[in-house]
Amino acid sequence: MRLGALLHLYRVRLRSRLVTELLAIAGLAVGVALIFAALIANASLSGAVRELSEGIVGKAEFQISARGASGFDQRLFERVAGLPDATAAPLAEARVNLRGPNGRTSVLLVGGDPRFGDVGGSLLHNPKLASRSHRWGLILPAPVARQIGARLGTDLIVETGARTVRVPLTGTLGSGDIGEMAESPVALAPLPLVQDLAGMRGRISRVFVDAKPGRERSVKRSLERIAGDRVNLAPADQELLLFERAAYPTSRSTALFSSLSGLVGFLFALNAMLLSLPQRQRLIDDLRIAGYAPTSLIQIALLDALLLGVAAAAAGLLLGAAGSRLLFDAVPDYLTSAFAIGSQRIVTWQSAVLAGGAGLLAAGFAVVLPLRTLLAPRQAPELLPSTSRRQGLAFAAGVALVGVTVAIAFLAPATSLVGMVALLSALLLVLQVGLRLAAAAFELICRRMRSPVAILAALELRAGSARIRTLALAATGAVAVFAAVSVGGARADLQRGLDGIAENLDGGADVWVSFRGPTSIFGTTAFELPPGQLPAIERLHGVEAVTMNRGAYLDVGDDRVWVLGPAPSRVGAVLRGQVEVGGLPPAVRLLRKSGWITLSRGLASDLAVSVGDPVDLPLPVPSPLRVAALTSNFGWPGGAIVIGAPDFSRAWGSPAVSALGIRLDPAVPSAPVVAAVGSILGKRGALQVESAAARMQRQRSASRAGLARLSQISVLILISSVLAMAASMAGLVWQRRPTLAALKVHGLSEGELWRALLLEAVLLLGTGCAVGALFGLIGQVLLDRALEAITGFPVLYEVAWISALSAISLLTAAAVAALAVPGWLAVRVHPGPRSSIS
Repeated sequence: MRLGALLHLYRVRLRSRLVTELLAIAGLAVGVALIFAALIANASLSGAVRELSEGIVGKAEFQISARGASGFDQRLFERVAGLPDATAAPLAEARVNLRGPNGRTSVLLVGGDPRFGDVGGSLLHNPKLASRSHRWGLILPAPVARQIGARLGTDLIVETGARTVRVPLTGTLGSGDIGEMAESPVALAPLPLVQDLAGMRGRISRVFVDAKPGRERSVKRSLERIAGDRVNLAPADQELLLFERAAYPTSRSTALFSSLSGLVGFLFALNAMLLSLPQRQRLIDDLRIAGYAPTSLIQIALLDALLLGVAAAAAGLLLGAAGSRLLFDAVPDYLTSAFAIGSQRIVTWQSAVLAGGAGLLAAGFAVVLPLRTLLAPRQAPELLPSTSRRQGLAFAAGVALVGVTVAIAFLAPATSLVGMVALLSALLLVLQVGLRLAAAAFELICRRMRSPVAILAALELRAGSARIRTLALAATGAVAVFAAVSVGGARADLQRGLDGIAENLDGGADVWVSFRGPTSIFGTTAFELPPGQLPAIERLHGVEAVTMNRGAYLDVGDDRVWVLGPAPSRVGAVLRGQVEVGGLPPAVRLLRKSGWITLSRGLASDLAVSVGDPVDLPLPVPSPLRVAALTSNFGWPGGAIVIGAPDFSRAWGSPAVSALGIRLDPAVPSAPVVAAVGSILGKRGALQVESAAARMQRQRSASRAGLARLSQISVLILISSVLAMAASMAGLVWQRRPTLAALKVHGLSEGELWRALLLEAVLLLGTGCAVGALFGLIGQVLLDRALEAITGFPVLYEVAWISALSAISLLTAAAVAALAVPGWLAVRVHPGPRSSIS
């Protein structure tokens, strides 16, 4: 057939199925949008760090980096700079807070010198920066300056763990100067100024090295000798590698849930297209009578797929771009504590092609799947078999697929997406049996009733349980509840595990003192109190004890590991519920001695050690250590280490603490003590004072921010489900007007017909949603196992009964409410001869 003829036929048949076609486009568009938004969000996370890393690293190939925030002796740089086959540049950096007229923000303070022009990237040898390099002050990206209300000449307060210093703002850099890096939370300054502000005089954080072509191996050997066992030698872009490992749980879980949402969107579209199957069948019959060949019918179906896919992909890409800004724009707080991540959005053509291609593929499958039905004889238009034997086989296949899902959950949780496809297939196979059982049960109840409303609803439900349109409608509700229950339940289970960690970490103290900013969540910024402040705190009324707690990040291989150094009295509380291999009492006893640590199980696997083994870690001051127990990763994806406080101080070469825990007399409220401690420390200082409850809430909020995308996806599925079912119900009822007219001739009133329609909808959707909820509870177990395998976080399983009942009630009530008006309009049809289109 010619293209013009195909388009003409498409316009003709579109008039009779406009609503269902729009519904199919909407279903696919939701799936494309979620996939595209997730791809943008994940690409933006790593892209933000990549932009900053490239802006600093430039053409360097190697770096020597410090193992602690205090850096290493600058004289080591002179040895590197003396290598004949390499060019080197020093860098000092520190995580600090900047306080301006309109607020405070956390930034990475970076300082280089003119030698970076030969090695480093554009960030540190920008022309505007070079022109101000001799001035004693900070240069900020323009968005950061606007955030804190700073202008040129404004005095900024730089807060570090050791002190606060007033420094002027001498320049700003916009996107025209440094491109996308303008969104990065950094502050630039001359190297000596950064060393002075960070308390690193005579010390630096990193040395970047560019080897001459062909001399890379010899330069690396020389650097290994210079580095020794006190600093790290790594690729120049090691920061990006560390970040990608830390962000893996967020990006992988978001991709998993978005793929599931895309699958749900595809099923919505497929169900919507199945609702239009009678119209498609009549069109095919007419075309057959007119003499069209089967190849022409295939061309018609393929054109349907192309136009549907293009429209859905275009709409989905637009929605996804907006959704990535509105829903997935926030950077998870737990990542900002260890990495300088900007808010830039990075949209790649690969993301658009992948998401749009998924929409086109789904549209093609959704259209071509019914093709054999369209080409089949008229007397067998239904996709699902009608004989009892075939229904039994379908039910058995569904049960077998459930078994496959359970096997995947416990044997191969990393392949959970395959398990979800198997479980959704099982749901669709079992659904017809569930509808027939519900129809039979309700019919038995109706035998004792004389209400024409109930009898009519029972008859329609029994007759409709084998119709493809009815099954498609029930499947829409079932799939929606399935997705909502499985996604929502798994997210809640993971959140409970993370909340338990927060309770353990903040246990044993009633008031906390820590450095302000995102690093305070994990307690990794060390600080020192001026003389006299600690004794003053200890003398406050109601204070029983003040504990010294320490923490830091440590780069171990390709992971940035969280190291916790709790006070001896808090070791048991920190480890409670987190020990996975080895007992809690022996681990606590050993950690209170010297030379013992615990490792998260994933980190221990990477290091090939177990309980009792010696372990060699790249500590700032190398120390002999042994493994007391294996634990969870405490909610930090890179892994966690718990080490005794004395060993921590020795390994980091400093007595500084990162958090003070204040234990109170049980009879003393925390609020007055918080105020009194704040008064001692000074309310405008770099330290913050908060109750244990407030600190715990901040930690829970940070973990929830990492899971926010999963919640948003669950909500989007519910919203799109309500809209899809409401439109489907309205379209299906509108198609039944001839049948309703015939029933009015037989004496049924408009009110009785309307109530029968609503009751039928409640029974149909309630059954579909109940089956979906049952399978959703199985999906919850599968996703729990997947999240545990992907993130390494503790997952506390709890049957999501409340979530299931809420989803069933919400979707059924919303769909029935949306049906009320079109149902009333449909039953007011003029009475006429019986002619059902069903």
